[in-house]
Amino acid sequence: MNYKQLAKMFTSTNITKVAQGDLSLVQEIASSYPDLDEVETLSDLFEEAYKLLCRHYPNEYVVKNIIANNILLGTHSMNTASMLSELRIGANKADCVIINGSSTCYEIKTKFDSLKRLPEQLAAYTSSFDRTYVVTHEVHLDALLEIQNDMQSFGIMVSNCRNQLSRRIIAPLNTNFDTGLMFHTLRKEEYVDIARSVTGSEPDCPQTELFTKCKDIFCALDTDEANEQFKRVLKHHRRNDHNFISNLPKSMKNLGISYNIHKTNKENIISSLLNCNQLNREDVNVFSIHERKAV
Repeated sequence: MNYKQLAKMFTSTNITKVAQGDLSLVQEIASSYPDLDEVETLSDLFEEAYKLLCRHYPNEYVVKNIIANNILLGTHSMNTASMLSELRIGANKADCVIINGSSTCYEIKTKFDSLKRLPEQLAAYTSSFDRTYVVTHEVHLDALLEIQNDMQSFGIMVSNCRNQLSRRIIAPLNTNFDTGLMFHTLRKEEYVDIARSVTGSEPDCPQTELFTKCKDIFCALDTDEANEQFKRVLKHHRRNDHNFISNLPKSMKNLGISYNIHKTNKENIISSLLNCNQLNREDVNVFSIHERKAV
């Protein structure tokens, strides 16, 4: 079976189509995989398709979704924690970062990934977050243990087909922050927020000088204070949409976190999940849900 095709169900492109009432890919998949042939509701189709991916094609989406369910929602609470996806740190993008009272980076290396860039990635992440984990498949474990033996600044987790994560090595607490690197992660509203918090007002300078002025303020802070400010603004300005995520089935939690979905599309996705119960009927009108709402 082509499980890579099945994974397309969970892409941003297909989720946008679902929000627009286009279930063509969903219906094609429902009729192409014997294990999904009897599934009728859209919500159940995503759930059953996700189970197949967990067993046969544990790609990055699957691992991020496991982290979202087991750590963000299972250990923490969306009221007190935020999960950030693809967070730029220097020349790299951290796969997942969860910010609660502390910041934890989760760099994912699936069975389909190479470890070639990992040392460079770890150098950036272990300079920016309180703790850093590499979340991996068993196939990479021996190689990762060798890397960790030489570079003991990160921990290791292993994901499995039962949607579980096991800690093999606990990540140490970082005490060596690179504030210059961290600052370049921040958006304008975030670094201005920090400058205002530190000095009591927004810097009085031309817009062309604002970035440099705010960077000087941030980098002059004690590293512990800089880290606290860094976590505060990321958690606040990039907080998750709790209501949307809570209404998604377990298989779709990560898309509610990782994808930039317009408010109207979010409403349409939830409506489709609640109302689409005719996936396998030949006369199904894939636009009927949204047309009915517009009438």
